[in-house]
Amino acid sequence: MKSLMCLGFAALWLVSCSPKPASAPAPTQAAADTFKGCTWQQVGGRTLTIWSYACGPDSNGIHLVADETLPGFALVGNGSGSGEGSYQPVIRTFAKDAGAAIDVVLPQVRKLSPGPETATCAFEPAQDPLNPDFSKRKLYQLAPTGAAKATWDQTVKTGDGDATPPCGDMGVAMDGDRLFEVMPDDPTHVVYIDYGSEIQIFDTNTLKTVKAN
Repeated sequence: MKSLMCLGFAALWLVSCSPKPASAPAPTQAAADTFKGCTWQQVGGRTLTIWSYACGPDSNGIHLVADETLPGFALVGNGSGSGEGSYQPVIRTFAKDAGAAIDVVLPQVRKLSPGPETATCAFEPAQDPLNPDFSKRKLYQLAPTGAAKATWDQTVKTGDGDATPPCGDMGVAMDGDRLFEVMPDDPTHVVYIDYGSEIQIFDTNTLKTVKAN
């Protein structure tokens, strides 16, 4: 995670709020069991809203904030006793025309995710990490192609070889899930979601775009 020290600069504007909808969606049982003692709340910015847990000092104060410089959301916390806070972007938004395919955002994604094979990495269908057996969501991952894909697939299968993520930090890796999705409620937005390798404090099933009045 990156240092929170960068948050002091005016270029980074964070907004975190808790709108009061008519009814709150229930968190998954796994999340509720994992984040006992944390507060389930809605976090909203100018672009997106999502439901997430906010935890206290016993859990390093980890919580989600809206960051319009992404735009999207980041996980922040007070560190692990080191005295230095943490900041990790976990959701980013990319704009596109409503009728355009998800591939039109590839140039932007490649620029943000430099890796040894990023120049030729492309989107491929991916499983829903929250519901691998059945899901109506159309999810994609940034993955290598051609000879680079064959090499990476062999590395994943055997555990041998160079484990460096071939498509950079936003692409496939040996652990964790990093996926892309056209927002179901607004085809002009593509979101990147870093699910990590453990249960996250946020629920992407509650992710919504903010509609202009």
